[in-house]
Amino acid sequence: MSDLATLTAQRDGLLKKIREIEGSGNDVEKILEAIKNQRWYFIKNKPKILFDKNTGLIWANLNTFNYAKKDGEGYQFYEVDVDDLIKNYLFGVDGFRVPTCYELWQAVADKTIPFHEDHYGVTLMGRVRMESWRLFAIQYWTCEYNGYKRKKDLDEKGATRGLTDNELIPAAIFPCSDYLIQNSDYQEKVNPDNPVYTEKERLQFTLDLFTQNELLPIFNDEAITELYKKLYFEKPKLVEQLQELENQIKQLQTVTLLSSDFDYTALLAKYDIKAIDASLIKYYQAVQQWCRELMEKVDSYEEQKASVIKDFNLISLKLSKKYEADTNLTEAENTLLCDRQHFFQKNFSLGMNIVKTKLLAVKKQADALEYRIDEIDEGENSLRELAELEQEKRASFAFLAENTAKIIKNALRKIEYFEANHTFVMNAINIWENWTEGYRVFKTTYKEDMKHDCEDDGIEEEIWSDWYQDWQQLRYAIELKMQPVIERGLRGSMPTNKEVKTSVPEQLIHILDDYKKQIDKFYKEERKGIYQKFAFQAGGDLQEKFETESSLYKFVAMLQSELQDIIFNCKNAEDRVWILNWANSLLDMQIDEVLKFVANNDLQKISHTILDEFAALKQKNYDIYLADAKAYSEEKARREKAYNSLIFKMRKDLAK
Repeated sequence: MSDLATLTAQRDGLLKKIREIEGSGNDVEKILEAIKNQRWYFIKNKPKILFDKNTGLIWANLNTFNYAKKDGEGYQFYEVDVDDLIKNYLFGVDGFRVPTCYELWQAVADKTIPFHEDHYGVTLMGRVRMESWRLFAIQYWTCEYNGYKRKKDLDEKGATRGLTDNELIPAAIFPCSDYLIQNSDYQEKVNPDNPVYTEKERLQFTLDLFTQNELLPIFNDEAITELYKKLYFEKPKLVEQLQELENQIKQLQTVTLLSSDFDYTALLAKYDIKAIDASLIKYYQAVQQWCRELMEKVDSYEEQKASVIKDFNLISLKLSKKYEADTNLTEAENTLLCDRQHFFQKNFSLGMNIVKTKLLAVKKQADALEYRIDEIDEGENSLRELAELEQEKRASFAFLAENTAKIIKNALRKIEYFEANHTFVMNAINIWENWTEGYRVFKTTYKEDMKHDCEDDGIEEEIWSDWYQDWQQLRYAIELKMQPVIERGLRGSMPTNKEVKTSVPEQLIHILDDYKKQIDKFYKEERKGIYQKFAFQAGGDLQEKFETESSLYKFVAMLQSELQDIIFNCKNAEDRVWILNWANSLLDMQIDEVLKFVANNDLQKISHTILDEFAALKQKNYDIYLADAKAYSEEKARREKAYNSLIFKMRKDLAK
């Protein structure tokens, strides 16, 4: 039996017990009738007190309290401190004190108090019952009158008659407490002469006093005592247990589909997995029900998140088009743009239709299983065919539930992320669109502009096409850097030390875009000028190359300066390392290009010492400076200075 089934059975058992206790519905009337006929109550769960319905006062239970000395004689005030004796006794209720003479007389006046004993005297007629209001045959009891302790003679009728302060007379002690009725008008409400309340209402005030203070009164009728115990002690405990079970059941039945906290096991708890896997009929029925439940929750979720899903789906329409290879692009470039589009399609589509399709496919298989069984039932070989069907392999119900839940959970996690990172996602899609279109412009318009500009100045195609090839190499390297940044952004935030308006991934894309624009501007506006500067000099082509690389390195230095601010604002060391590793190939490009150029052109004039020093620049590892911004900055400056110095030395060697 599943956890939910067990809890449900326990709940039903509790409900049955509660209904049995509630009985016919007139039990409260029986208790009120009993209260009407009884003034004094011993308390089962407070055995050291006695309750007076008429006044609401509680008195010491003289069966347990040392109201007198062991010989039955009262106390002398000079022998014992009455207040200390009361204070040091644990009644189980606070506020016990010596009663006033009025409270004492009101308690004993009608002689119904449980401790009353008739007093007998001896006359000429023999032993005769005397008029008295004694408790346990003791004549004098301690009370308070006008702020002083007195001794009340219970043989004298009236509250103030028979009061004495004679020290030689011993008196018993009968403490009381108004703890239950403090700051209330209980006595006025239960007064029979009060015209405001009906008799039933007055009786209810007493019942409320019992229940509100969790008292278990002992009625003269034992059956009423048991009835009261069941209604006001046993039933509340059962109701409390019932509420706890209801909460547990509700928790098992509640599945969160609105966040990545979706826990399919809570929904699965309603299913008896062992029984389902043991029966083919129970299996297809459970699969059908499971799929219906998930579909309902998906529909409900879509309604709640309709605006979010619609918002992003409109944007993702741009991604839905099939990528078509561009003849102006190389095979590698087409592959890059195609793979990039697939990446965005996979990660930036929020529709739940794919989820629904997968769930319906599972349900369809369960429907087909039901249909096959129905068909077999109509045939003549049902026993054999049912046996064959039963032996077919199929996923366990628990595994099937886990897999379908995974499908939903992945979709929910994506939507949850997109909702929390709306700006980043919107910007990422715009970046994809702008960069893709920008690269196509670079391969067409920019190329044509360079061609026409160079042809106007009589520069041969062989020359300007080499420039464009170098430009393309740089642009392609930059394009490769965009997608990894988006991927890192999707994996989670990159916390910063100082608050920033845009996320770290967006900052990286921004400086990468700036670097790209600087490269484009250089090739469109400056590259031709460098060529023309050295065109008619001896060895000018070599000087031209080095000046070009030196100019491009300035952009790399600017890129690294901007990176430095981002790197050292990152709170986590792993994020700093990630950024540096991501940027390293761009930072080394101009060094690599110079070394490759020297090697390809076999430039003997450049000394091996200079070349070795230049190659050593690549070996400088920035990772060791990531904990210290100042050291990192100093190392960056040294590297930039060393690059420019070595380029100068190379050019100087070439000029000899």
